[in-house]
Amino acid sequence: SLEGAGQVWFPDSAYKTAQAIQDFNNEELPLVIFANWRGFSGGQSDMFNEVLKFGSYIVDALVDYKQPCFVYIPPKAELRG
Repeated sequence: SLEGAGQVWFPDSAYKTAQAIQDFNNEELPLVIFANWRGFSGGQSDMFNEVLKFGSYIVDALVDYKQPCFVYIPPKAELRG
């Protein structure tokens, strides 16, 4: 198995993140995000595997979130992408 770069979303991890946000919303739980993200993988195979499509699912899930949502950006963390 290949390991991906840290702090980067790949197609599978972007989909799993969106699904987890939707699940928390369905359970009516508050969402706490500890953000240290560099963005989405821009590799050719990841683009072919629709990383941006699955990344947009994260945005859609956050827009639809009905519970409190807190985002914490730790010191020296990155929030890009």
